[in-house]
Amino acid sequence: MKRVLLIAFYFPPRNHIAGYRTGCFAKYLPESGWLPTVICEDWPADRPNYDPEFVGNIPAEVEIIRLPQPPHKTPLQKFLLRKVLPYLSPAHAPYLWRQAAARSIRDLARKVRFDALWATSDPLVTLGLAQEAAAELKLPWMADIRDSFNVQPRGSWYKRPIWAYHERRLCRQAQAIATVSPHLAAGLGRAVGRPVEVIENGFDPDLFSPAPSAQKGVFTLAYTGNLTLPLQNPRPVLQAVDLLLRRGVVPPGGIELAFYGPSAEQINAALPGATNSLPVRVHPLIPHRQIAAVQQASSVLLLLTVAGQKGVLTGKLFDYLGAQRPILAVPDDDGDVSSLLRRTGAGLTASTPEQIARVLADWHGQWQKTGQIRLPRNEEAIGYYSRRNQTKRLAAKLDSLVTANGSV
Repeated sequence: MKRVLLIAFYFPPRNHIAGYRTGCFAKYLPESGWLPTVICEDWPADRPNYDPEFVGNIPAEVEIIRLPQPPHKTPLQKFLLRKVLPYLSPAHAPYLWRQAAARSIRDLARKVRFDALWATSDPLVTLGLAQEAAAELKLPWMADIRDSFNVQPRGSWYKRPIWAYHERRLCRQAQAIATVSPHLAAGLGRAVGRPVEVIENGFDPDLFSPAPSAQKGVFTLAYTGNLTLPLQNPRPVLQAVDLLLRRGVVPPGGIELAFYGPSAEQINAALPGATNSLPVRVHPLIPHRQIAAVQQASSVLLLLTVAGQKGVLTGKLFDYLGAQRPILAVPDDDGDVSSLLRRTGAGLTASTPEQIARVLADWHGQWQKTGQIRLPRNEEAIGYYSRRNQTKRLAAKLDSLVTANGSV
């Protein structure tokens, strides 16, 4: 097999959407002729969101170097490294972890003949490590940008231009650049003056049963994952459910909104008193495999798009595809989410409470009769977004980099 070094700050068993992407690449790359070694932050069992089954079983031959955060030696060092350095040189922060990672990469390079490097951001420290190692080892490397400071309004106004500059600088030194949506690829490509590949996120087929069964009982809308107010706002959905109940379209006790991750305070901030006046159930985040079962047991899966941003294809959207339940995206982003749902036939978008109520009334009527909701699902288009298929695309790109570099 060819060998690739994956540099990722977030990695399983940390239940963090950023680690899902790299974890699945590590899991499936050996099937495509690439044996990865992973450099990542350590995440011990006593930390929040520890989930040993986050991506299932990564092959035993995949070496994972988990590096803990070294402690700061003095309060002054802690202040300088946490409050000053990230603005002077974000590609060197967190500094002490970066030092440990650089030493590990040098040690690995003495034992393993790598063919390529791949690094995913953010944080930008991973790109900085890959750029330096690739220059020293004379190897091609690929920059993977999950969220872009050059395209999205991320971070504070004074932080964003600094981080955007370093993102551009590092991407221009990579032999290939990839990001997670067409809109981000177009914007980042304009910023760096180079083509940017699209390798979307995806769903891991190992997490889901082949076909969810028909349902009875309560018509359940489920939202799974974190909620960022005001960018993501459940208010129109809450208002739509209120309309359905007041109009008698759905009987009392016949519908439920289940939130896994958001707090009751967040729901009530979106619509005051919602948790008391509406059939809202708030649950804590649970392990990934359990969330997959919740998604498949739900009637409808709710996706809250990011207001004003057309290129945000959240990880939960792809898990929703794998769950094979209808997706309702609110509001219509007029961008990559609505385009994906049209292409796959996996769901609909709606923006106003009236529009949402009409969609839910139609779906509830179908569900009452058969326990299922009919959608024009395009299984071939949906299968394109499986993590296995996305990893094949990454492997093909790594193959082309190695060939261009003359390594094989």
